[in-house]
Amino acid sequence: MESFGEALRKARIANKVTLREIAEHIGKSIGYLSDVEHNRKSPPKLEVVSEIEDFLGIEDGKLLRLAKQFRKAPKAMTQQIRMKPRLSAILLRADRDLSEDEFDELLSYLERIEKRRKSSCHKGFLLQNREVGQK
Repeated sequence: MESFGEALRKARIANKVTLREIAEHIGKSIGYLSDVEHNRKSPPKLEVVSEIEDFLGIEDGKLLRLAKQFRKAPKAMTQQIRMKPRLSAILLRADRDLSEDEFDELLSYLERIEKRRKSSCHKGFLLQNREVGQK
C-alpha cells in the first residue's frame, strides 16, 4: 500500500508543484515536507493535509485517507503492546542491541512467517470450502 509520503510526492510531481510552493502555502519548511515525502516524518495534522489537497487540486480525499490510516496504526500498536508486555521488551532490546542489517534480517524473517501463515490459512479455507461443496 502506498504511504502518505509517496502519495504526496506523486501528486506534487504530477501537478508540477515544488516543495517550496507547498511549504509556503501551508507555512511549513521545505525540509519538513521532504522528510514527510520520504517517510522520515509522519503526515501533518489533518487540517494541513486538507490545505495541501486543496492546493494540489486533489478531490478524491486520498491524502486525507492515508493520513487518517497512519494515525490509526499507533492506537492498534499501543493496544497490542499493552496486551503483550514481553513483545514490547523484545522490540526494545532489538532496537537497542541489533545492527541495522540484523534488524532488517529480523523484519524479513517476520514477514516470511506472516506470508506462510496467510498462505496456510488460505489453503485451509480452500480445503474447507471444497469439503462443504462435496457434501
